[in-house]
Amino acid sequence: MHFMNESLLVDPYPLYAQWRATQPIWWAQDVQGWVVSRYDDVRRILKDPVGFSSLSMGDMREQAMALPLLSDDPPRHTQLRAIVNKAFTSRTLKSMEAAIAVLAEQRLEALDPSEAIDISAQFTTPLPVEIISRLMDIPLDRKSDFKRWSDALTGTGEADALQERLPDIMDMAGFFQSLIPARREQPGDDLLSRIVNTEVDGHRLCDQDIVGFAILLLIAGNETTTNLLGNLLHYLVDHADTWRQLRRQPAAIDAAIEEILRYDAPVQWVNRRATCDTKIQGQTVKAGDTVFAIIGSANRDEHHYEQAETFRLDRPNRTDHLSFGLGIHFCIGAPLGRLEARFAVAGLLRRFSSLRRAKHKRNERTHSN
Repeated sequence: MHFMNESLLVDPYPLYAQWRATQPIWWAQDVQGWVVSRYDDVRRILKDPVGFSSLSMGDMREQAMALPLLSDDPPRHTQLRAIVNKAFTSRTLKSMEAAIAVLAEQRLEALDPSEAIDISAQFTTPLPVEIISRLMDIPLDRKSDFKRWSDALTGTGEADALQERLPDIMDMAGFFQSLIPARREQPGDDLLSRIVNTEVDGHRLCDQDIVGFAILLLIAGNETTTNLLGNLLHYLVDHADTWRQLRRQPAAIDAAIEEILRYDAPVQWVNRRATCDTKIQGQTVKAGDTVFAIIGSANRDEHHYEQAETFRLDRPNRTDHLSFGLGIHFCIGAPLGRLEARFAVAGLLRRFSSLRRAKHKRNERTHSN
C-alpha cells in the first residue's frame, strides 16, 4: 500500500478518516515508513524526542542543508533553542507589531475590489514574504529570489531532482552567508542581527547555524503563514455565513485562525525515526524505523474532538491542535504566524462585505465585494 497518491494530494481527509477507523498505523511501501494517524499516537510521537528522533526530519540532509532545530535532537537542540529563544522574545515580537500592521495595510490597499483577485499571488503569498523580509532587514528587491529559493528547498517548484535544485539552494546559503559580517560589525534591531549576535553562556551561533536559521525563518516564516491564510480563505469563500459572523464579531478572528489550523493544517505531517523498539496500537515499531506522524489526521480525530469534521468558532480547548508541533519542537514562529494572520484577516473583513469564487480558475481566484 502506498502513502503518496493522487487522492492524498487532492483531498486527504477522507483517507485520514479511513486510516483512523481501520488502520491507525500501517506500513507504507513507497516511503518505507509507518503511517500514524490518531491524535493520541501522533501527540506521543511529537512529545517524545528521545524515543522518536528528529535527525530523520524531512530530506534536508539529503539536500545538503540540514536546518537547525528541525533536524536536531538534545543536547544540540537545547543549546540552539536557548540562543534563538533569547533573540526571539515576546518583547521582540511586540516591537514588530507596528511594522506588520503597516505592511498588511499596504498590501490590502493594493487589492482592487472591482476586479477578480488572485488572492494567492496578490495577497497570501507576498504578504508573509514582505513581513519576514522587513523583520530580517533583507531588501525586498530579492523577493523573486525568495520564492525561487523556497521552491528549490522544499521541492515544490518545477525541478524535482536534487541535482537541479542544488544550485538555487547553494545560492540561498551564499546570500545569507554574505550578510553575516555586516550584522556582526554594525548590528541593527532586525531579527537576523539578533540571531547573529545573541549569546547564551558565552556561546554564539556559528556561521553555518546562522545561515540555517536564516533559511528556516525565510522558508517557514512565509510558507506556513501563506498556507494558513490560503486555507482559511478557501474555507470562508464557501461559507458566507461564517464570513458575515466574523465581520459582526471581529473578536472571533483568533478563534477562526486556531480552528483553521486544526481543521486544515498548514503542514500535514512530519517524520521521525524510532530510536528503540516500541509499540503503537499493538504494532511493533523497530528501532531505526521511520514514522510519519500525520498531523492533519490527528487534528480531525473524532476520538479527541467533538464534531471533528466541522469548522467551529466556539470549539473548546481550541489551541490543543498539533499544527505547530509539540514539546521541544513547538514552532518558535507560532506567535508571529498568528499575529500576521490576525492583521491580514481583520483587514480583509473590514474591506470586503463578501467573497465569491471567480468562475475561471476555481481554486485560485476570489472575487470580493
